[in-house]
Amino acid sequence: MNNHCFDRPIIILSAPRSGSTLLFEILSKSRSLWTIGGESHAIIEGHRELNITSRNFDSNALDESDWNNELHQSLRQGFKAQLRNADDKPYREADGPVRFLEKTPKNSLRIDFLNKVFPDAIFIYLIREPKENISSIMQAWRSGRFRTYPMLPGFGGDWSLLLPKNWRALKGLPLENVAAFQWLQANESIMNSLSKLPDEKWHMLSYRDLVGSPYETISSLTEFCQIPFDDELKKICGDALPHSRYTVSAPAVNKWLQNYDAIKSIWPGLLSCIDKMNSRLTKFGLTHLDRELQDNLAPSVSPKSTAGVSFSGISRNAPCPCGSQKRFKHCHGLAR
Repeated sequence: MNNHCFDRPIIILSAPRSGSTLLFEILSKSRSLWTIGGESHAIIEGHRELNITSRNFDSNALDESDWNNELHQSLRQGFKAQLRNADDKPYREADGPVRFLEKTPKNSLRIDFLNKVFPDAIFIYLIREPKENISSIMQAWRSGRFRTYPMLPGFGGDWSLLLPKNWRALKGLPLENVAAFQWLQANESIMNSLSKLPDEKWHMLSYRDLVGSPYETISSLTEFCQIPFDDELKKICGDALPHSRYTVSAPAVNKWLQNYDAIKSIWPGLLSCIDKMNSRLTKFGLTHLDRELQDNLAPSVSPKSTAGVSFSGISRNAPCPCGSQKRFKHCHGLAR
């Protein structure tokens, strides 16, 4: 089977809600890149042995032990069959080897596996300020738009976004603990896997730079990827960047403050990971992530009076009507 159509695939890695869709949508405008049009869930998990339902719902993680030559050929053929260029034209053999761009948040847990499927792949590690990132993960859960596993067995409810190992320990914990766990596991997995690879195989950039200086950031990224910074990329980077297709609500300065108390409660557990990320940012000459939450930004809002507030008929997982921003079962539902 001839599926030697891939030349140094470019794989975007990030925790969920880090801006990877925006980066993917920008880069997919390049006349030099091909994509499958979206994320690779169906191509990978269409193989029964790689599907979470056949793996006791343990996690989305895949490693080298999950690879074999038959899967190798089948996966590459599956990606090849869905390749599209920037004009949405399908791949033909006459196109020869092409640069393939891939982005799926679950890939943060699958780097070693993907490196076996695409041995010449290069990886782009996108990071976002933890407080903003975790707040966005919480917002995604509350929106109900990102449910990956409805009524996940052993969790007692729906699960959203990626599923790392040891998720069962989170049953019954507040949403902020789940969001922090997903952020930590994704970033720790990325850093652990990239540390095994040669420096020339991966690059790092920040969401802050992507939205603040898109022209310079994408120009530098294309240089690393060895593709032209063509007119289409220059055009999209020269204008105000569009919102990605998965934006839940319009971006706003310090939007994360709506979850300030929740994030403050889990912040100490993030610092070790933040330090490791900062050491890598130093290597790339990028601005460090904040280690402090800046208490001066904390919302100075008095708790709402619950006088006249009805607590009847409230779902246990719904936001508490008292305005605490906690789930009902972790707030006024505790006594019920």
